[in-house]
Amino acid sequence: MKQLLTIIAGLFLTALAYADCAMNSLDVFPKGQTIRQNSIFILEGYANSQNVIVGLNKKYDVYLKSGEKKIKLLVVEILVGEFELTQAVLRPETALEADLEYTMYIDSLPQDESFVKYNYTTHKPESFTYKVIAGNDIEQPELSSKPTELKKTLTHFGCGPSIHVVFSNPAKDKSEIIIKTTVKNLKTGKETTYYIEPDGNKINVGHGMCAGAFNFEDSKEYEVEFSFMDSTGNLAAWAGKRIKFTRPTKETKYDEK
Repeated sequence: MKQLLTIIAGLFLTALAYADCAMNSLDVFPKGQTIRQNSIFILEGYANSQNVIVGLNKKYDVYLKSGEKKIKLLVVEILVGEFELTQAVLRPETALEADLEYTMYIDSLPQDESFVKYNYTTHKPESFTYKVIAGNDIEQPELSSKPTELKKTLTHFGCGPSIHVVFSNPAKDKSEIIIKTTVKNLKTGKETTYYIEPDGNKINVGHGMCAGAFNFEDSKEYEVEFSFMDSTGNLAAWAGKRIKFTRPTKETKYDEK
């Protein structure tokens, strides 16, 4: 009887752990509330919401709207992460008008899908809305150096590990930056490319407990390159040899994170 109760308790705790991971989520880059007239957008789907990303403008029309003005968002590129993430790069079909406020919409979403973000100031959900600043941004991000490896982190949770290799972020720009990251598995030769947002002056390559761009399960050795793109699509492309690194294998202590 005691053994049975132990098993039941274990299953209950496992179920609670998995409940920490949502079943769907949609998110948009840029994160700020103002954009330039030549802004692009990156729409990301997690878990079940990945189906929305691959169905954009086929099953689910995506567009910007300001009053009666409506601008279709064209899918330029779709990238599939290695752990429960898929994203689409979107470009407006026509130029955005200065001083207008646009809200992004996706039509015909499944009933269990919610296309909103949480405002931590008002503590309420809100739409993805942007105010357009006059002028185009045509300057690519500036790099003060090449990225370098800073540390590795590995923490085990109920649903699985959070595992990252952390690199320095040397990029600066007037607009928000996102990083086109390509990781090659040196054992299998497989390459995966995904846009990841920097964490201030750091670039976290890997995945969290529930999802992430890169998985380090089947090899020890990898290499990576970073191309830095701002929110209008200006790209500082990678040049030269890629950075070689190994996956994290040692549990990270709390004070090492």
